[in-house]
Amino acid sequence: MTVYRLSPIAPDDPSWKYSVEKAHVWAGAATAEDARELVAVKTGFLKLAVQGAISPWKDEGVTSCNEEPTMNYPDPGEVIREDGSRVDH
Repeated sequence: MTVYRLSPIAPDDPSWKYSVEKAHVWAGAATAEDARELVAVKTGFLKLAVQGAISPWKDEGVTSCNEEPTMNYPDPGEVIREDGSRVDH
């Protein structure tokens, strides 16, 4: 398991209407692709999206996704904010 930091790089992109969270987050996942999928789900995409929508967290042009090799938290399947609180919308 690896920890990934996902950060907005295009904060004005219209896809942000499909996410409750709009600041960087950390995710515990096996791969960067898994981290993007996990963050999309945990930030409300399934509740907010319309047909054909793409989560900003899954779009490499809208968010970055980088390994955090010195971090060992959050646990696999968790997403946390900068203050350490869990994201689960």
